[in-house]
Amino acid sequence: MANTAVFGIYSSRSGVENAVDALKAETFRNTDISVLFPQNEGSKDFAHEKGTKAPEGAAAGAGTGAIVGGALGWLAYPLVFSWLS
Repeated sequence: MANTAVFGIYSSRSGVENAVDALKAETFRNTDISVLFPQNEGSKDFAHEKGTKAPEGAAAGAGTGAIVGGALGWLAYPLVFSWLS
């Protein structure tokens, strides 16, 4: 959305979340949306995608990759050194 500005003042966090969800539904990108919180609240938790399984998937993928890579390296070790001898 080129040159479009939207401002809102909300009294509750749920109101802000609903507004952000509505903006995303109208094709605003995450990088186009800014939220200001009072001094004692942070935006890190707010910006974290609700319902995502990305952290769990990344941990599972890293663990699986380490196990498979280690097993393949262990299996290839005798072949590599017999070829070099």
